Amino acid sequence: MSQFGIEDFPEILQQARQGDESAFRVIYRTYHGNLLRFLRARLRSDAEDVASEVWATVVKGLPTFVGDEAAFRSWIFATARRRMIDLYRRQAVRPQVTSEVDLEDQAVTVPSAQLEIDEAVSALVANLTPEQAEIVLLRVLGGLSAKEVGVLVGKSEASVRVIQHRALAKIAENLKDDA
Repeated sequence: MSQFGIEDFPEILQQARQGDESAFRVIYRTYHGNLLRFLRARLRSDAEDVASEVWATVVKGLPTFVGDEAAFRSWIFATARRRMIDLYRRQAVRPQVTSEVDLEDQAVTVPSAQLEIDEAVSALVANLTPEQAEIVLLRVLGGLSAKEVGVLVGKSEASVRVIQHRALAKIAENLKDDA
């Protein structure tokens, strides 16, 4: 998953902590694509805003982060999940109106290949329950282990595996029906 390899992570992380912009850029480029895909599959129009909040949190928390590359990935996706929950709560209190102009502007700023990938990911998880979609996205796009996902969603590792298995079977069934 990472562009620089797990063995390089401690050095890159240390450099980023010391304010090395190129080191932070490596971290950002390594994780941002899958983070954004995860958010787009779950949020659609607010994904970029939430991703910005995630990276702002990462920048602020980077000096105190402790852990390896897997823990870092888990931290980023856990932060994204918390920011999504915050957004859902804000929207429940103050519903948001999306205009067609916003969607057109988004299509212009996002490369078409990226949109196609994001749409494909969204289509794959569209018929899943929200829980199944979240678990599959965290496992596949986040690269998190079943245990790490279980901690995030409050389920046992075994439950995560069962939910993932059922979700993947449902995706396979949907793909078979579409063929």
